[in-house]
Amino acid sequence: MRTRKTIGLFLEGDDILQEGIITKAVLKEATDKDYNVLIFHSLMKKPAYEHGELSDEVVSGEGAIYAVPDYRMFDGIIILGEVLRSDMMKKIIGNAARAGVPVIDVNDTYDGCYQIGYNDTVGMKKMVLHLIRTHHCRNIYFISGFKGNKESEDREEAYRSALEEEGIPFRQENIGYGQFYLKSVDVVREYLSSHDMPDAFVCANDTMAMFVIKYLNDHGYRVPEDVIVTGFDHTKEASEYQPSISSVERSLFESGTQAVHFLEQLWEGKEVPLNSLVPAHLVLNQSCGCTKHTKLDLNRINQEKLRDITRRDMFIHHITELWRDVSEKKSVENMLEVICSYLDFFEWDAFNFCICDDIITQGIKRSKRVHGYSQNMTLVKCRKGKPLEMEPVFYPDILPPLDLQGKEGIRLSFVPLYLNQRTVGYLWISAKYCMQEASMVYAMLTVMNSAIIDLCLLKEKDTLVDKLDSMYVRDELTKLYNRFGMRRFVEKIMKVAKRDNKFVMCIELDLDGLKKINDTYGHDAGDNAIVQVANAMRQASERREVCIRSGGDEYLVFGIAEREGDAGAFIQRVEEYLEEYNERNSWPYEVSCSCGYCVHPAAEVQSLEEMVTEADKLLYQVKARKKTTRIS
Repeated sequence: MRTRKTIGLFLEGDDILQEGIITKAVLKEATDKDYNVLIFHSLMKKPAYEHGELSDEVVSGEGAIYAVPDYRMFDGIIILGEVLRSDMMKKIIGNAARAGVPVIDVNDTYDGCYQIGYNDTVGMKKMVLHLIRTHHCRNIYFISGFKGNKESEDREEAYRSALEEEGIPFRQENIGYGQFYLKSVDVVREYLSSHDMPDAFVCANDTMAMFVIKYLNDHGYRVPEDVIVTGFDHTKEASEYQPSISSVERSLFESGTQAVHFLEQLWEGKEVPLNSLVPAHLVLNQSCGCTKHTKLDLNRINQEKLRDITRRDMFIHHITELWRDVSEKKSVENMLEVICSYLDFFEWDAFNFCICDDIITQGIKRSKRVHGYSQNMTLVKCRKGKPLEMEPVFYPDILPPLDLQGKEGIRLSFVPLYLNQRTVGYLWISAKYCMQEASMVYAMLTVMNSAIIDLCLLKEKDTLVDKLDSMYVRDELTKLYNRFGMRRFVEKIMKVAKRDNKFVMCIELDLDGLKKINDTYGHDAGDNAIVQVANAMRQASERREVCIRSGGDEYLVFGIAEREGDAGAFIQRVEEYLEEYNERNSWPYEVSCSCGYCVHPAAEVQSLEEMVTEADKLLYQVKARKKTTRIS
């Protein structure tokens, strides 16, 4: 009987302003209440809005991670719906419904789940109304994000609504699109080239507000004395900026906390609202004039920045070292051993891979794939100071059993390893901190993913090269060498035979009656006869002779011989194989061949062509005798 609850958290990307804050809230509640939290997310950042959506190939590779768990293991699921594609959302909700698990979706609306939203429109409208009513601003310029982006449109609509409520005419020329970043400076420069300074610049995020203030300061304007500037998101950087930026704080942490509380109420059989909003609130600082300029604790700020810079530099150093160390490894096992040596630095308690069978065996075998993963997988456990542990796991149990009822609740993060649509496997990490707030960790995971993918591609390239080379030197039907293969390998035989003072034998074989078999029984029967002679040659080969299909029904054998009788012994083994084949298979035709051969000391052989000519003459003598015997 389960006692400790397990929450599944599904998200995508590594946006610390959104996913990280919500995840941190969920983890805090889970730690306080002794719940397990299993986080399933991708390695990819959401694409920049001007670049459009992720491709279907990437989404397929990313989305395979959401098929890993057995949804019956969860007591409740929280989805950050704003950052997941709708098709992924529907699959997760459908899987949860079949398992009878309640789903809480943060900031989006889908059928089959409860929804918690944080309303950007309300928060932004509060800010614009504050500027109008408290600071008597009438000419307000709004710097939006991207055209067509939902967040941009919601905040822009709030600006319009506030103007309308206060009876201020809306002018399209008072809206610019700063793309949530440095483009905001171009927007301000262009506007001021043909307009007077407005009463306020209202920015759709804090980053743009900081760029705008710097631009204004560089051109002799003071904030807020000459113009007010506000932002959105209430980031730490904006709070420590000079002047500190008045902003709208989205209730991200509160929404994560509320999501856990809703699950608790559902577990108790209580009703919760299908849709609810967690209100945003204003944070009024220096940039709108609501607080006076104060002396910041620069010593504290500098110490924190120095710590962050040092940590970042160490991350970069270790990532560089890791890439150098793993890039020279030639097997997955050796690569994983290197990765294990970095566990201490990244403060991971455990690091585990679950890798598809063809990756571990590097293409030697591949089992059937289900939801992107192979039915047979290998679990690789990495522990501090311990050798790698590898054990097989089988679909559908590709997520090995987890100790969800141990002494303490667990928090694990699961991320996919993939290349486009091809999944390599997945990994999971146990860490004491919220990984969604550690962007450098994502860089580390990306390096690991890239290293494993590169190794796989290299092995696949080698396999493809071998396959292409084999196609070049081998006959497609029989898999014997063709004339190109003969040229490549027979010369080597000659060199070894001369070096070791051995004989060289050349045998020419000709399939008997191929035209009659084709005409009477069809070309499939003829192909079978051709293949059976080839099989007989392979079976007869004891000294790694080079067996060649030189024409439609013609074959050659070159090899090193100890004595002149070796060629005859080879032919006898071929004939015995075919006799046994004919007795074993009751076909209406028999497979047989005629042979001619010559054997000479290697030192006396002038050319291979001469040996082929000699063997050919003897072959036709054999065929002539067979023909005479049949007539008589």
